[in-house]
Amino acid sequence: MNDCNKIPTNSPLDKLLKGGIESDAVTNIYGEAGSGKTNIALLCAISVINGNKKVVFIDTEGGLSFERLNQLANGNGSHYLKDILLFEPKTWQEQCKRVKKLNDLVEQENVGLIIIDSMVSLYRLELTNDNFHQINRDLSKQYSTLSNICRSKNIPVLVTNQVYSIAGKIELTSKTIGRYWAKTLIRLEKLEKPGHRVATIVKHRSLPEEKHIEFVIVENGLKEVGKFSIF
Repeated sequence: MNDCNKIPTNSPLDKLLKGGIESDAVTNIYGEAGSGKTNIALLCAISVINGNKKVVFIDTEGGLSFERLNQLANGNGSHYLKDILLFEPKTWQEQCKRVKKLNDLVEQENVGLIIIDSMVSLYRLELTNDNFHQINRDLSKQYSTLSNICRSKNIPVLVTNQVYSIAGKIELTSKTIGRYWAKTLIRLEKLEKPGHRVATIVKHRSLPEEKHIEFVIVENGLKEVGKFSIF
């Protein structure tokens, strides 16, 4: 790892974020389906495992594809999979319990990264007008647990988030809660050219908002589009 305070993503986001995601903070990456969220999560996992640590991967959508991991790992997916502690909650209640148990898990295992992909898919399925306040309290408790682990254990947390559209504008699901707890917010958007995406900083402790970079999803990772300016 190239920085004691950051985890490389092995993607163009390292250029955008001046080295990678911060190790003592929650990073929230949001965007529509297929925008590259899980790709970034897997690349971060590979980076951490290369540093001889394990990765907790809470997969609420069934999005962890061994085939894609194998591509990103240049055919060595099995090597990385053995150091991924994979959990697949099927209900919101199961997700709440799993996050609550993370404090014990990081004491028992040599964990270098926690990934939740996606933080809100089961939340959205559970949410109704009647339970709105309780479900949002549950979500805040999960974020609080994750934030405490970041600060007390120096273990980075990467969560992905779904979006919804208002008048053509992409918005983060559970916007207020997600924005409050995440120290870094990255928005991913699809461009018209196939495979091309743009990542934009929406919130960061030390980098300017709206800084962005264009990248393309290829077989073995994410590659910067060379002529796209960063400012």
